Amino acid sequence: MLTLCLTTGLAALTACSDDGTDAGTTDDEVGETAETSATEESTDTTEESTEESTDTTEESTEESTEESTEESTEESTEESTEESTDTDSTEESTEESTDTSDETTDTTETGDPPILDSDDDGVPDPDDPFPDDPDLPGTAQPNLVYAHTSSRLYTMDPFTYDVAEIGQFSFDQSSGSVTDIAIDRWGVVYAVTFNDLFVCDPGNGACIYLADLPSSFNGLTMVPPGTIDEDDDTLIGIANSGSWYKITVEGQNAVLELLGEYGNSMTSSGDVFSIQGTGTYGAVNKPGVSNGDVIVECDPTTGMAIDELATTVGYTSLYGLAGWSGKIFGFNAGGQVIEIDPETGTVTEVADTAFSWWGAGVFTILPQ
Repeated sequence: MLTLCLTTGLAALTACSDDGTDAGTTDDEVGETAETSATEESTDTTEESTEESTDTTEESTEESTEESTEESTEESTEESTEESTDTDSTEESTEESTDTSDETTDTTETGDPPILDSDDDGVPDPDDPFPDDPDLPGTAQPNLVYAHTSSRLYTMDPFTYDVAEIGQFSFDQSSGSVTDIAIDRWGVVYAVTFNDLFVCDPGNGACIYLADLPSSFNGLTMVPPGTIDEDDDTLIGIANSGSWYKITVEGQNAVLELLGEYGNSMTSSGDVFSIQGTGTYGAVNKPGVSNGDVIVECDPTTGMAIDELATTVGYTSLYGLAGWSGKIFGFNAGGQVIEIDPETGTVTEVADTAFSWWGAGVFTILPQ
């Protein structure tokens, strides 16, 4: 089901210890001949004591030396083992850290996986009404503004103001007068007649039916991702009354959700456009102003007018509105194309054509 939203990171332990030296064992021998029995006994006693002490000392010395040697050897072995282990651990940690870093780098370089585009037509499946057909729906040229009459599609260069004809709208069913168009960030063009919603090929004007409309809209726009939908454009329809609706296509029916309205009794003159980083602007009819339309900046989530930028004195019936960075273009029913400076409100006529303009559209994200 196609869902659209209309006027849419070791320390290595280094143990340095002596290897230890083996203490040699000294055998002292005591042998004396006593001159007297008492002296012999005393001497014997002394000798025995001395021998015992000496033996004890030798044993103690041997044991201490052996223990010291063993401990030193064990400690040296353990420390050496620890050093080796720590070195291995450091190397392993370094390798792991490097691997992790490589993995992180790979993730950073690749980012999120690309959105599926089954037919490789440049329009991701979630936004492609025909995800398996590389020839449909066709995409607009990103460096142009599109405008139309009730029956024909045109382009305009936003810098030279040259107008070129694409061709006449055609319909696979339910033909009608096109009241407005809208273009998403991929260049898919949507159009509404008084009764139906279509997707149109911007290369030739051929329109394919999508859904019935429960009510009519004289304005249509896409609002960029992150405005209403976190990740996608939202298609918005504007009624003559100034009410804004988000539209979801279910089957062959368009389901409307009221977002809000311009407010202050303003009604829709005929169009809105919204560009990421530039703003959302509409042409309205304001009570008490009869010599031109009023260009307002809008809250794209509710449609409410939050600022009045200019009154297009001498240019009424701005049924088409589009723009570029620092520019607002108005297309009126008399064939004139005007440019409005959103900072100063200055209105300048940039083209005078023989076409009765009914609407206009531009990408929600301009080419960089």
